[in-house]
Amino acid sequence: MTRGSNDSECYYPRAQASGLVPTIFHERWWLDIETNGNFDVVECFEDGKLVGWLPYFLKRKSGFTYSVNPKMTHFIGPAINEGNGSSETRFLRKLQITRELISKLPPASVYKYKLHRDVTDVVAFQAEQFSTNVQFTFEVPPQVTDALWNNMRPKKRKKIRKASEELTSYDIEDPELFWNFYEKNLKWRGLYCSYYDKISTCKIIEACLTRNCGRIYAAKDKRGSLVAVLFCIWDQFSTYYYMTSRTEDAHGGATSLLVWNAMQDAAQKGLIFDFDGLTNAKSILFYAEFGGTLSPRYVVTRSTLIGGIALGLKTALDGKNFFY
Repeated sequence: MTRGSNDSECYYPRAQASGLVPTIFHERWWLDIETNGNFDVVECFEDGKLVGWLPYFLKRKSGFTYSVNPKMTHFIGPAINEGNGSSETRFLRKLQITRELISKLPPASVYKYKLHRDVTDVVAFQAEQFSTNVQFTFEVPPQVTDALWNNMRPKKRKKIRKASEELTSYDIEDPELFWNFYEKNLKWRGLYCSYYDKISTCKIIEACLTRNCGRIYAAKDKRGSLVAVLFCIWDQFSTYYYMTSRTEDAHGGATSLLVWNAMQDAAQKGLIFDFDGLTNAKSILFYAEFGGTLSPRYVVTRSTLIGGIALGLKTALDGKNFFY
């Protein structure tokens, strides 16, 4: 696979490449763990300096070549140093760099990216024959504790207060303990196959804990039994609500209590708390009660005719996406 110019922990050193590591999902160690090293990048240079790069993840299945976001990489897309100048100058420069990166991608039946928060328009992708749609996430900006608390709905504050009286908050340092708890609760819900796999998840958790860019929040009841967990990760801009699980008999405010703890930690670091996407009507209500604001995340797709048909297929037996 293609590498940056040195072997540091970041894919490209932030000190030398402003804007070129926009999220934790762009870190080299993350991509290495997530894909087992099976990814590549296209790059754009100006006057010998790197100004943009875009990862891709080519796989083959049933005669198709495709590239989609890896399962644990929730956001990705072009990383660009747009430089200085007026808003028009920076827009045109980002447009040019993005189109050049796209033009360098090798042929494939399908390319699909869920883009990170720095991608505020998809004009370049549309110009390169990508179809586009938008998903949303809730974001809570860093604020003083009283403001965070008061911006939540009264019902949510009441749940958190009651949960704090019944539960004790603490941290978990063992990725395997987290996974076993997570898997046990999936089985309780009748879900015997996780979207994630144990090996990759535990490696990601261990890497984040080691690098101090992740934390497992936990809650135990008065008997000392673990009842809820929340794994959050963060980069230089945002903390992400990443994975969570609770027992069948956990207090109704257990998860909310852990989110509240994580929101306070994010604010103390000066980070946005990102709920990492809306998945269903229940999650929309749950997230909205924390007082966040809606923010768009663009999804771009380019496919051949046959590739487009395959992209929409679900297997008859388990309903999984064709490409996973």
